[in-house]
Amino acid sequence: MPILSVMGTKGGVGKSTVAMGVSAWLSKLQKEMVLLVDGDTHVRTVELKMCPGADVTLAQVLEGKHSLADAIYSCALKAGGRPLFPRLAILPAGGRFLPPGSRDIVGFVEHTVGRFERMLSTLRKRFSYIIVDTPASVGFEHLILTAIADALLFVVNPDLDSILSSKVTAEGLKQLLGIQAVGVVVNRAPRGSSVEEWTLQAGEIAPVIGVVEDDELVEDAFRRDLPVVALYPEAPASLALKKVAEEILKMKIEPTRLLPKLELAKGS
Repeated sequence: MPILSVMGTKGGVGKSTVAMGVSAWLSKLQKEMVLLVDGDTHVRTVELKMCPGADVTLAQVLEGKHSLADAIYSCALKAGGRPLFPRLAILPAGGRFLPPGSRDIVGFVEHTVGRFERMLSTLRKRFSYIIVDTPASVGFEHLILTAIADALLFVVNPDLDSILSSKVTAEGLKQLLGIQAVGVVVNRAPRGSSVEEWTLQAGEIAPVIGVVEDDELVEDAFRRDLPVVALYPEAPASLALKKVAEEILKMKIEPTRLLPKLELAKGS
């Protein structure tokens, strides 16, 4: 089943909000299980809001300290004692993937991607979709969490810097790793204003599959350490994210292998 990495080339574009919202809606719109991977080891928004208190993480699995099964949790969000998203599982990131003091970053990336490939062969059998919330900053962790994807979903704000940086990144990742951007979400669009100009520009990255208007309920939920889809499922932003999930369900995303991508990157 497809692995979709959610990308945001600038911090604060709402990447984690989109990743959490899309994953939650995917789990409600179909009968199969969905896995949301918290790949942002610096901020860990997904872990803190959807799986607080996790004591086994992806970082520990990659270090060989725990099995993969130990690091996969049911989404902790509940209402009236019942799970809000019973078909949503969370894989928390934990700490950074690179062992302290390691200097062989290239070797570490190759080793880690190889381990991911073996793990993903198991995860693909369990989950209909695997959504990865990637780090906002570009680094080796970002490379790892991009390389495991079958396709990319970009989140941009309606401003030139956000759109142009995402366009450059999408072109570079396609060239280096052979990974295609399949969609763009324009997030935090001004309410009541035309965003046609921005959607046209964002459409040069990939088809725009959703526009999420600026919604104060997103910030209110964030302050309460909850995703907006959990606290305010009928909010405009939540319903816009539902439409994004519906568009993703229409896509045919073919699973790909990781190591050939890595070889392509090494040979570029």
